[in-house]
Amino acid sequence: MLIQTQQGLVVIDFKTDDVTPTEVAGRAELYRQQLELYSRAASAILKSKLIAKWLYFLTLSTEFELK
Repeated sequence: MLIQTQQGLVVIDFKTDDVTPTEVAGRAELYRQQLELYSRAASAILKSKLIAKWLYFLTLSTEFELK
């Protein structure tokens, strides 16, 4: 999902991984490069700065911001 705000772009990627709360941070790191690529592409295409990258793990209904 890509949200364009007045401040810039927010990329949110939804994941169906079966993770526990203690595994979220480690699993998020596995997706870091993927979100970096999505973010760079969206920023270049829309000529807008990126302000946030989020993963949302559906199984736990929990979010994780990649900084």
